[in-house]
Amino acid sequence: MTVTKFGSFEDARRALWVPAGDLSLASRVRNLWSFSSRIAEVSAPAGVQKFRSIEEANDEREERVKRRVDELRRSHRRRDRPPNRPAD
Repeated sequence: MTVTKFGSFEDARRALWVPAGDLSLASRVRNLWSFSSRIAEVSAPAGVQKFRSIEEANDEREERVKRRVDELRRSHRRRDRPPNRPAD
């Protein structure tokens, strides 16, 4: 993989742009989706859910987001925690 130096953030941003119709676009999107699915599991329930009001739907989504954030925090704590060492 080569390293490219840019004179400014604007130059770097332009280098990332893929023109419409570029044949590599579908492959790049597929790779992005594959990568994102490996680092973050889908947390939305499958199927269609009915709610009595938009407020109830928003509350349910907020709870689901809170649970997901808590899960991620717990998993990161476990990963970042150094292994137990025996006492000397």
